[in-house]
Amino acid sequence: MMASGASFPPPSRGFDETSTNAPPFDRSPLDPPPTLVLFDLDDTLCDYASARDARLRQAFGGTGRWEEMDGRLDAMVADSIASDPHGSDHFPELFRRHGILDPERAQDAMAWYRRHRFHALRLHPAALETLAAVRHYRTTGGAMLPRGLGVITNGPAEIQRAKIELLGLDDLVDFCVVSGEEGVWKPDPRIFAEALRRGGTEAADAVFVGDSAEHDVAGARGAGIRPIWVDTLGRGWPGGPPPDRVVATIADVVPLLASVNDRPRRALGAEEKRKRGVEADDVRR
Repeated sequence: MMASGASFPPPSRGFDETSTNAPPFDRSPLDPPPTLVLFDLDDTLCDYASARDARLRQAFGGTGRWEEMDGRLDAMVADSIASDPHGSDHFPELFRRHGILDPERAQDAMAWYRRHRFHALRLHPAALETLAAVRHYRTTGGAMLPRGLGVITNGPAEIQRAKIELLGLDDLVDFCVVSGEEGVWKPDPRIFAEALRRGGTEAADAVFVGDSAEHDVAGARGAGIRPIWVDTLGRGWPGGPPPDRVVATIADVVPLLASVNDRPRRALGAEEKRKRGVEADDVRR
């Protein structure tokens, strides 16, 4: 997902299995397990939406002027995101729309917002554990092998590279592919092809984990890569060719990437035990 700032998203409501737009909520491991796992950055590995919210609130109400906002802060933040999700050039008009006519207020907000580009930006709480957990996979023969980990992110090279450094991702994954460096953006299949090249893997042996139906799921699907959609807000699939799997949080990816042989076995009910016992008797006869 494209990003150039920071913000903290609303708490996950989880995936709504009753949604009429939702694909089947398949919790089974992907078979065969991928040898390369690719992740989106913003709102998948890091909490861009929440950081953006915190950054806007500080820019609009900071410098001792909170009391002057007079209940307007929530509306201004929502209006700003709707007007321009990533920029600040619209602040003067935004302030005027909300009855703040002093031009210095908007200029102060713009200056603070630009100086503190990564205010409150952080990895999702489960990102570190997830990356560590999916680093290896078990073969059908039982051997544990390392798998490649990579990031594909949309955004200007300078901003995304600074973000990657801030979050320490260079030490957690094998490579990061940034659209601003490649000259192509998700969902263009060429940026996915570059990630496959760096990972030394065919598309059929890779998965891509991301929160954007348009950029991440459609892009991965167009490149022949199995997509896993992170439905953080629990809204259900919006339509179109569905992803291979849907999860509510990044931590839910871990069991999907385990070997099929590692899947927890379901306890058999009495009726199923009886039926299997009959089948076994038939075989012995």
